[in-house]
This record gives sequence, structure tokens and C-alpha cells, in this order.
Amino acid sequence: MTRFWPLVFLGARSTSVFSHLLSDSLGESWPFALQASSDQEVKQKTTIPKKRPLSSHRASFRDYTIRQYENRLRLFSHPTKIFRYFATIKMRNKYGKWELYMTASDFMRSIQPGVRQPENLGLDKFHILDEKAARKWKPDVGEDSIFLKIEGRGLLTYSDYVLLTILLSIPERNVRIGFKLFDANGDGNVTIEDMEQVLMAITQGEASVMNSHLKRYLFGSRLSRTMGATDFLEFLQELHTEIHTHQFESLLKGSRTVISELDFAKVVLGFRSSRSETRETLKRVKEKFGNMGRGISLEEFLAFFRFVQDVGVMDNELAFYYFTGAHISPKTLRHISYVVTGVKLSEHLTEVIFSIFDRDSDNIIQRKDFTKMRRQWMHPVPLRTNLRFSSTICIVCKCLWKVLPSWKKKGIHIREPLLVR
Repeated sequence: MTRFWPLVFLGARSTSVFSHLLSDSLGESWPFALQASSDQEVKQKTTIPKKRPLSSHRASFRDYTIRQYENRLRLFSHPTKIFRYFATIKMRNKYGKWELYMTASDFMRSIQPGVRQPENLGLDKFHILDEKAARKWKPDVGEDSIFLKIEGRGLLTYSDYVLLTILLSIPERNVRIGFKLFDANGDGNVTIEDMEQVLMAITQGEASVMNSHLKRYLFGSRLSRTMGATDFLEFLQELHTEIHTHQFESLLKGSRTVISELDFAKVVLGFRSSRSETRETLKRVKEKFGNMGRGISLEEFLAFFRFVQDVGVMDNELAFYYFTGAHISPKTLRHISYVVTGVKLSEHLTEVIFSIFDRDSDNIIQRKDFTKMRRQWMHPVPLRTNLRFSSTICIVCKCLWKVLPSWKKKGIHIREPLLVR
């Protein structure tokens, strides 16, 4: 008998809900359900009650949940979904078709962990601009911005987004090696065809210079100009500087010119740190430096990200230290950073880095922690992921289910019990 109780409760619940809906929307007399209502009655019935403001605890939990979701989206989702989520502009292109665009702020937000997307502008939600609004569009960056050099209005297409994301993750040494490999004439310059060949091979057809606004900036309006490694590295350096300067300025509080060590630690922890690990690290940094100690300047902030860009090369150079069983001390880190990458890390910045990654507080970073630092800010190259076998089976079943009515019309009889929804 007890096994029938869930059905009884389900029927009672559905009946109560149904009667509640009828009593609210149709009144006491059901036979007059089809009669038209007056405009005043409709307004009275369709008034939406005001939402109660969320408590501070619920608001903070909601904010944390959204931030964690967006961090996972940045890290694991395909670039098309990331672009659709963080892009905020939808308008017609020169061919009259609707197209999505990223502003400079959208692009910076898509690669910076912990930065919230504006409300009501999530996945497939955009500001739709008509022709009049598009003519009045004003970019949200300064006149000397690198994004205005790429495109006059500072708007980025999907190809621009993928291409810039890839370029941000390429170390300087790899750029020089790539230019030497694809320099057919030996003059140190490459053409747009050579660059296209490299990018298509790296991204398996996802990114293309030909479909990007970057082509005219790098190779001229007629695409006949060649580019050397030095010019290309200057462009990358300008791009890195603007992005990280914008990130630094967003962390400034009041009239200060430095950010706290605690805020810097939150930035360094990036995407991949768990909640418990983040809490433990921030507690360690706060105990050592307080809420606002000496602080991190803009020069130190830019030097850290310049150092992180080539940290993979440094790991290869430090392999001899690891083979002898040695670990990385602050003095060793500063010396190797200057010799290999040319970046001078200040003593205070090195001390903050060690407080973040040194869990044992022995003033030594082990190789696994150093490798984790390398992976922390390396943007993944956007590649197509292969379908799983289970996903493939589900797709085939859905296709068969959709075409089943057409098969029945043609006289093909298929036993329905064999098909499983």
C-alpha cells in the first residue's frame, strides 16, 4: 500500500495547483472561463508583485556562484560559447547580415578571471544596434588604444577574438623561432600568406588572419606589406600593456597608485585554484602583508605578467637545478628571470610571489608549484573537441526520431518499442 502514496501525493498536488490557477485566473465560476475580460480587469490580474531585495548573504552567494560559473566558462568552454557569452553588441555588418561584436571591455572581461559580466547580458543577450545607433556608436577606450588601431570603432569579431587570444599566449622566444621557420627568403620578414599558414595549423582552422581586422593593421591596406619579428613583438607588447594596465586600474582603490598584495594575490590565483586553496592562500598573504602593505605598483604588475609569459622557457632553463635536486629560492628566481627573459623582478614582488606559491613557508618554490604558476595564465589555444561516443549515439537517436514521421509516410514500418527516447 505504501508504494501508492507518491501517486496520491502527486495527484493531490496537481489538483491543488490546478484549482489554484483556475481560482486565480478564472474566478469562482468555471462555465464563464471563455468570456472576455475588460482592460481594467486584465491590468489588475497581470500586476507583477515587486521582488524583495536579496539579503546580503544570498547576494554574496549568488555573486560567488556566477563568478565561478564564468571562470569555468572561460577555462573549459569552446571559444564560440565564450564569445557569445561576453559579446554585448549585435548589429548589421557591411553585407547587411546581423553579426556579433565584442567591445574592448568585453574582450578584457572574457580573459580576466573573477570579472562579472553585466546583468542581463549573458549568453545570447546583446545590445541590438540599428543603423542610426551604429552611426552614433562611440568606443569605450582612449584615442591611443590598440583596439582602435585594429578596428576604427574598437569592435572585434569572432575571428579577432580567437586571434588575439592565441597571440596573448605565445611567448616572445616562440615568436622569433616561428618567424625564422617560415621566412622563405631569409630576410627576417613574413608575408600574410605565411602568417595564415601558421595560424591555420596551430588552431586547426579556427583562426584566420584573412577574416580578421588585424590583417590591415599588420600588413597594410593592400595586404602587400611584410612584417618582421621586431614589429610583431612591438604589437604584442602594446597589446599586453594595455590589457594589464586596464586590469591594474580596475583594482585601484581611492586615490592610491598601488594595489594591495591581497588583490594582487586574487589576480595571480586566476582560474584554476579551488575555493579552499584560494582561502588558504589569501589568509597566508593577509597575515604577512596585511590588507594594505607596501603595495604592488604598475611597473611590478606589468613585470609579473611579462615574466609569466615566458615562464615556460624559464622552466626549461631551470631543469638543471631540478636534476640536482635543488629548488627555486627568491635570489635564483630574480637572477634567472633577468638572464632568460630580461625582466627585473623587485625584491618585494618576489616576496609576494613566494608567499602565494610557497605553502610550507620555507622560502622555496618546488617545481610542481612553479609549473602550476606557468599553467595559471596560459590561455588555452581554442581547438575543436572531439565528440564522445555517448554524445554521438544521442545525436544519432535524435536524428532518427525526427525523421521517423517521414519514414512512416513512405511505408517504411519500424517497430516503435525499439526506439528509446
